[in-house]
Amino acid sequence: MNKIARFIVEKRILFFILFAVLIVYCVFGMSKVGIEYSISSYLPKNTDTAKALDIMENEFVTFGTTKIMVKNVTFERADSLYREIKALEGVKSFTFENSEDYYNDACALFNITFVGDDGDAASVAAFERIKEILAPYEFVIPVPLVDSFVEELARDMVIILAIAAAVIILVLLFTSKSFAEILVFPIVFGVAALLNMGTNYWLGTISFISQSVCIVLQLALAIDYAIILCHRFTEEKEINPGNAKEAMVSALAKSIPEISSSSLTTVSGLVALMFMQLRLGYDLGMVLAKSIICSLVTVFLLMPGLLLTISQWMDRSRHRNFVPKIRFWGKGIIRVRYILPALFLCLFAVCGYFSQQIRYVYSENAIDTARPTSTMTAVRETQEVFGYDNMFVILVPKGDYRKERLVLDTVEAEPMVNAALGIANIEIKDGYYLSDSIGYRDFAALTDVSDTLAVNVFRMYAVLNEDYWAVTADRIDDYRVTVIELLDFVFDHDEYISLDDEQQADFDDLKTMLKDGEAQLIGNTYTRLVFNIDGAIEAPETFALIERLIPAVKAIYPEAIFAGESMSAYDLNDSFVSDNLLISLLTIAFIYVILMFTFRSWGIPAVLVLVIQGAIFINFSLPVLMGSNLFFFVYLIVSAIQMGATIDYAILITNRFRELKAETDKKTAIVETLSAAFPTIFTSGSIMTVAAFLIGFISGEPLIASIGMCLGKGTLISIACVMTVLPALLYLLDKPLEKTVFRKRERIKRTSKRNLLTQAVTLLGRLSAPPPDAADGTPPAAPPDAGAKRETETTENKETL
Repeated sequence: MNKIARFIVEKRILFFILFAVLIVYCVFGMSKVGIEYSISSYLPKNTDTAKALDIMENEFVTFGTTKIMVKNVTFERADSLYREIKALEGVKSFTFENSEDYYNDACALFNITFVGDDGDAASVAAFERIKEILAPYEFVIPVPLVDSFVEELARDMVIILAIAAAVIILVLLFTSKSFAEILVFPIVFGVAALLNMGTNYWLGTISFISQSVCIVLQLALAIDYAIILCHRFTEEKEINPGNAKEAMVSALAKSIPEISSSSLTTVSGLVALMFMQLRLGYDLGMVLAKSIICSLVTVFLLMPGLLLTISQWMDRSRHRNFVPKIRFWGKGIIRVRYILPALFLCLFAVCGYFSQQIRYVYSENAIDTARPTSTMTAVRETQEVFGYDNMFVILVPKGDYRKERLVLDTVEAEPMVNAALGIANIEIKDGYYLSDSIGYRDFAALTDVSDTLAVNVFRMYAVLNEDYWAVTADRIDDYRVTVIELLDFVFDHDEYISLDDEQQADFDDLKTMLKDGEAQLIGNTYTRLVFNIDGAIEAPETFALIERLIPAVKAIYPEAIFAGESMSAYDLNDSFVSDNLLISLLTIAFIYVILMFTFRSWGIPAVLVLVIQGAIFINFSLPVLMGSNLFFFVYLIVSAIQMGATIDYAILITNRFRELKAETDKKTAIVETLSAAFPTIFTSGSIMTVAAFLIGFISGEPLIASIGMCLGKGTLISIACVMTVLPALLYLLDKPLEKTVFRKRERIKRTSKRNLLTQAVTLLGRLSAPPPDAADGTPPAAPPDAGAKRETETTENKETL
């Protein structure tokens, strides 16, 4: 470590240049990082929702839509608005009529389809124009074409980061040893954050959650590493005054192992997230773990040079220690040492039970929040007036319209399904559906053309499809073709059909409707069937409906694939059960193994993990006690970070207690341990807590906010447990825990010491013994080189001793 540290210190200018190059690279790389805003896209590839999303993206056209509810308006005025909006350029279709589906309780519901998707300029312009038209009225938009979510989230995170940075600097001023050292921390963190954000380009696309919370969590999780190195450098300068370079070499050599071992527990908790079936865990775990590595690299390679640059300013700006001694706290813990563990074990059991009763939700719109987004509010208001708008999609192999019609009828027969749409059940004229098989007379009645023209169309279709048997006059009456196939043929060969102006207008309207319907409902290999469920996305009765529909539809189409918000929630619920158990076990296992090697004991890690797991149980019993739900992913990420990051506080206290216990009695050791550990825990814990609560209070995105609130509360609870329960347990269980320490290495050391003692006694005897006398009392004659030989032997013995 000394060699590595010396190399880093001596080559600090080279590292300055290297980091400058990396910063330039990362600034350009940041702009190329893709952001994914759909959680459903991270579902396991074998789930129906993931399969359906891939198929629909590749095979179907999806036009942009918006849903707007205009409140406190008469039907006549709503109808006037409907006509004005329908005439706008960029609006493709818009249906509105005097029925409870469109007008109810003085509210009008506008479902508008645009000519393009949400990125189409004409569609966006039409959407903005619609909002201008409706500006004099009271309206809400439960389904916006263009959502301002991205811009609002980015603005929130800038505010959060600015306030977090200011608060952290204040905390560092309180806990630092000189004012000048504060200048280094923003530089180190800024460079580490740039490295992490720029290298996200290597991952291609990251989730909006990782993009939003990572920089703040990186600041909270990794600031400790810079604090450790800075304080170690200050201590080494006091030991070796006047030689800042050697002090930095010594400080860095001692800090690298300490910081690396501290980061292992944090990284292990994040790595555990990467084993989730839901790939969102891999995304967030990878980005956060990479952020820790970037912070380590920056602290080890860049920060030493920066500290040496301002070393003299640090000496000139030293100030007294503002952090008070809290020996009274340790004395109080000793007085209640029997009560605290008993109370903790009771809380562990009770809160452990409550934490398993959490009501998880899988849709962002279902999150209980005191500050709902405008879209969430609009959705709830619209549901109160017009009921639920819960789209459910079934994809089936295309080509068999009879089976498609059977699926549509089967699903529509369910009481909770109030709408069904598919190519097979589209009625183009009274009594005629696109999936019906018709003869030429039916075609003539459907299109208002002559029988002669209809016969010619059928014969042409028969010839081009090699159905030559149907061409003759006596067989054409028996020839039947599905409406959709015949219309497709007619539209593709309309140059052979002569129509008057009125027929041509009807023909063009029918052609537009059919082509749009086919683009949205028929793909290369699949047909899309769309339904509306009159029920909440995650209601038990909705999940029960899905469980009934899956076997019923699979009996008709074994290859059927299901999608929709309710299906996505159903799939997420299915994967969460296994992910929850897996992440919890992996996090505990990884950290336990690391602690076992750290303390060379199997008992001490168990106590530390028990304390932090108890803090996690207490944290996640709060939503149950307050009657609120919790987004499923919040539990996974917060529990992993809380275990991986806050257990460092427990490690710090345990290490310090074991060191002091070797020098003094247990009572004094506990008192001094808590007093000595308080500045570090206060600094790190307050930074983590402030950063998390800032996310929770400022972010307008309920998912991001709930992560911040849970992590902030979890950090506070962990600090409370570590500062109260852990020292009481260490004091009471000191002797049993010492028996769990691995002793094999110590026995080897004792044996080696006895052997060395024996050799030392022998050498001392040889060195102190006088030379043997001759018989006459005079020393024996020595050979010419005897003196030199004896001197060499004595020197060797002394060196060995």
